[in-house]
Amino acid sequence: MARVSLLKCADYDRDPIKRLIVQGLEQIGFNLASLSNARVALKPNLLIASAPEKAIITHPVFVRAVAEVVKDHGGRPVLVESPPFTPLPKMIHKVGYADFVQELGVEVARDRTPDVLTYEGARRIKKIEISRAYFDVDVIINLPKFKTHGFTHISCSVKNLFGALPALTKSKMHMRFPESEEFSEWLLDLTGAFLRGFAPPKPLLNIVDAIVGQEGEGPGPAGTPRKIGVILMGQDPIAVDYVATRVVGLDPNQVPTITQAWARDFCVHSPDEIEVLGARIEEVQLQGFIPTKSSISSHFMRGGLVGPRVKNWVMERPVPSPEKCTLCYQCQTICPAEAIAKAQDGGKIPRYDYVKCIRCFCCLEVCPEAAITKKRGRLQWVVEAGLRAGSR
Repeated sequence: MARVSLLKCADYDRDPIKRLIVQGLEQIGFNLASLSNARVALKPNLLIASAPEKAIITHPVFVRAVAEVVKDHGGRPVLVESPPFTPLPKMIHKVGYADFVQELGVEVARDRTPDVLTYEGARRIKKIEISRAYFDVDVIINLPKFKTHGFTHISCSVKNLFGALPALTKSKMHMRFPESEEFSEWLLDLTGAFLRGFAPPKPLLNIVDAIVGQEGEGPGPAGTPRKIGVILMGQDPIAVDYVATRVVGLDPNQVPTITQAWARDFCVHSPDEIEVLGARIEEVQLQGFIPTKSSISSHFMRGGLVGPRVKNWVMERPVPSPEKCTLCYQCQTICPAEAIAKAQDGGKIPRYDYVKCIRCFCCLEVCPEAAITKKRGRLQWVVEAGLRAGSR
């Protein structure tokens, strides 16, 4: 049985958050005394340099509260993250982490050299390169921000571990696994590696910042902040993600990292194996939470049933706005398919090759101006109507 602590939290007030974190860790049976003299990795979500109120990053007050809990129990917090564009020492100044990092003496992992984490139970990749810093700690605390995601439906505990890969190597994995199902299967390999790959194994805690999350076209600037009002924590990342998905009123059966995980040997095998402590899901469950626009037809068509040219007619595609685009070309830098080229002849937006485009929406995630939106295919409604009729 996997325990998940679900606790109400109205705002980013540090002392109440600290008390709730201690309460939650005790509820799930984690021995806080084990933090004494331990080096503890804090892995937030720092996708891009963004103001905390946009709900793209794990809120600095939230991370500070966790760091203080670690120090209060004799541990040494180490901030570990691999943002795609900005080195971590510079990123912390841009997102409001620098003050507490200096005040609390939090170590910032500066070595971006990767090391290999091996997981023999993997289904896609057994040897995965992650930041070396994870090998040099005793405990790992995963600190995701709950957000929607156009490729994996949600971004929470499992998806946040993707940030352990060094910088832009993350986008290359989208090229290697361009379909949502196989990419999610690989994310579960990574999760299994964190739970089973270290020798000796390292405790993994998942503490989710869901006080304010994102709905709509998350997980980047195109998403919309939404107050959720909870903190979740647990040692089983699948159990935590399942409860978080239920809290916002989304269907866990639409989240491939959850549905595929039931058949793995490192996590719970069904919702019946999850014990929720603290608040009841029904007590805090949101109404009207807006999911990503990625449709059932888009997920269906990712399966390789149609060619790339036909996909333009039946799937959403990323489209930049001439009114918002500043031609910073971060989209071009992160694109794993090399489907984006610079504007020509005075053009106001980059040029997209939608035959090459694999619809990973990495460009939409990192665009600092939220200038990229999803445009539906002209015949998408036909495919969706057929899928709905077939499910009756």
